[in-house]
Amino acid sequence: MTGTDKPAILIVVASLAAEGTPRLALELSRIWTARGLRPVIAVMHETPEDLRPDFDALGVEYVNLALPHQGYARYVKLTYKLFVLARHYRVGALLSMPLGWHAFMAIAVRLAGVRRVIAHVGNFPDISANRILSKFRLLVQFGRPFTDHLVCCSHYVREGAVRRFGVTRRETAVVYNGLPLRTFARGSGFPSLTTKTDEPVIIGMVGRLERHKDQATLIRAARILKDRGRNIRVWLIGEGSRRQEFEHLIQENGVSEIVELLGMRRDVAALITRMHLFAFSTTPDEGQGIALLEAMTAGVPVIASDVGACREVLDHGQSGYLVFPCDPVALADAVDAVRSDPSSAAERVANAHRKVLREFSIEEMAWRYAALLDIAPPSAELANSAATSRLAV
Repeated sequence: MTGTDKPAILIVVASLAAEGTPRLALELSRIWTARGLRPVIAVMHETPEDLRPDFDALGVEYVNLALPHQGYARYVKLTYKLFVLARHYRVGALLSMPLGWHAFMAIAVRLAGVRRVIAHVGNFPDISANRILSKFRLLVQFGRPFTDHLVCCSHYVREGAVRRFGVTRRETAVVYNGLPLRTFARGSGFPSLTTKTDEPVIIGMVGRLERHKDQATLIRAARILKDRGRNIRVWLIGEGSRRQEFEHLIQENGVSEIVELLGMRRDVAALITRMHLFAFSTTPDEGQGIALLEAMTAGVPVIASDVGACREVLDHGQSGYLVFPCDPVALADAVDAVRSDPSSAAERVANAHRKVLREFSIEEMAWRYAALLDIAPPSAELANSAATSRLAV
């Protein structure tokens, strides 16, 4: 069986923005295509489409669902379109990156004869927004009979899903988000923590400008560091609904000359390798943080909020610095601590790099997803890794 005769693996993403789950879908498609499998990408919303050229270069089939952003009709449209897609492409398995929406997708593709359905859970359930949490719980329960696994990106997220969504541990799995490690490889070791006297220390953060992140604390910490006379630059990479709010906050704190909103970028890997420090200021809603892994892979010292996901990824501070959330003074103090003790920072950098190589490769993620989808392993090498790597289900 070759070409379009092969059953497809349908991957549904919200958009092709150059971030988070769309990037994961791209890397999974890259690996599975190279191994003779047939991913098909379905996109719920036409824009943004930053990654469209990358999918086109892979030759991956792409379908724009063109769902409206409002109204109950979109659920009916989604169900109908997924049923048609599943029949047309002879879909054998479905991976839904959006949670909640997966319930309608699961029903549609099951009716079309699809054997396996899994949904990605990328964030800890937000207990502060009762209405939103209740809606997600209802949708998860609605899709429960038709979904094989909710695939959580960390053990922290898994515990949240079990407690907040009312599912059993048997219905969940843990698969860490992976990275194409080659993208962040350095040619000559890790970056130096020292700079020339006239060269600013670059502190970077990559993340959506949304409320589940906390760039505001980093902006306020920049003001504290400026008042201390530190020569720094802060790069905030990412786009989102809070951009205007952060523009005002930067002006209010008088840090417009040192804090830059760089927006959505396609050269994230190159920017991270230019940073001296990576500040991952976030909230308890954080699920894992792809950008956090990118910094660890690149050998950049990490300072992160002391929330569940960051504690798990950073080994409770062995692989990075953890600071009290929403505390700009603590964040500024941590920046000074890293600069004043480079040997301790270098030890954490080495621990972080080893952990990423051991647990967060995109190849490992691809094999684990393949196992859950009950498709052929992406490669003999990864299939053989089953002897030493157990799926957390």
